[in-house]
Amino acid sequence: MIKPSILDLMKLFGACMRALEDKGITVEESCDFQSCEDRMLDIGKTSITPMLSSEHHDLSADNAVWLILRKDGKDIGGVAARHDILMSETLSSYWARSYARLYKGQGSLRPVANHTRPCDEISGQVIYMGEFFIAKGVRGSRHLLSLYTHLLFSYCQLRWNSDWLYAFVRADDARRGYATEYGFTRQYPGAHLWGTLPKGRVDGEYLVAIQSRELADMAEFFKHHPSCLLGVDSLKSVE
Repeated sequence: MIKPSILDLMKLFGACMRALEDKGITVEESCDFQSCEDRMLDIGKTSITPMLSSEHHDLSADNAVWLILRKDGKDIGGVAARHDILMSETLSSYWARSYARLYKGQGSLRPVANHTRPCDEISGQVIYMGEFFIAKGVRGSRHLLSLYTHLLFSYCQLRWNSDWLYAFVRADDARRGYATEYGFTRQYPGAHLWGTLPKGRVDGEYLVAIQSRELADMAEFFKHHPSCLLGVDSLKSVE
């Protein structure tokens, strides 16, 4: 597996950070998981999913983190990430087993088929990203969302040297192009086939991902063509 150049990743992270700071936005790293969840609820997030919840996991500062976005001394958003190792178990079976426990009978995926599914190529050192939330009063720019996620990609890769980074997005958001705007290069529609749909989840979510070698290409490209990442925001509206 080709891993991104550390220097190129540092440059990508630095470019995103400078662009955000130019807009008065700072980024705080935190492993105080309960506090971060409370802070997100305070700015309007309605719930924390069990996949990254400190109530459901004994999260370690070594394998999980929150990045909190702040402006004018106030929290305006955040995102969480967790490092997992999937060597002998497929992603499909891992989530099916985890959801059965996390949702405690209130939600479950259909049994995993014996054959390998396309999303099961995501294996090895993997980073799951979730709980992405921006307060309503500061939404409006898809370009800023792109800066947030590319900063997260480079941060996670520098910290954990992963093989894959992945997340889930709603089908409507995927069709609006958000997965591409975020920087994901793979999209797997219908990766979750629910037997019992739990509260807070929807049918049709897309699993979206980027492989480390693709992140390597991306970091190198933006190094030579920074305007493609930092240019004028031509997509002004966030629906």
